[in-house]
Amino acid sequence: MFPFEERRNRRSTHRDLALGFQLEHVRDRGRLEALVLADDDGLSLSTSGDPAVCRELAAIAPLWAKSILGIPLPPLLRGAEIAVRIVHVHGMPLYLACVGGGVARDALLSHSLSGVRRILACN
Repeated sequence: MFPFEERRNRRSTHRDLALGFQLEHVRDRGRLEALVLADDDGLSLSTSGDPAVCRELAAIAPLWAKSILGIPLPPLLRGAEIAVRIVHVHGMPLYLACVGGGVARDALLSHSLSGVRRILACN
């Protein structure tokens, strides 16, 4: 019989720390430049990556998700591959946004969304 093996290397019962661990794991795994969870006002709730890039990404995430034509990008994000996914937690829209990621980006974002839901539903 095999001993129980924890699939997560780091975990925390503190919501903010758990979100940070989750985003960092997905960013590293997907070789993303940045990954953020932002609220509807464009404020970051959790980030992984360069702080300046994360701030700009959080600020545009709600606008990007709602725009059908796209929006002008701030300086640090010009020319970047950006993806934004909406997740509703307790009836509130949150935005998971990333820079980079290539072909595996969609699968990684889906995986990260389920982790975000789980973490926030417990807290």
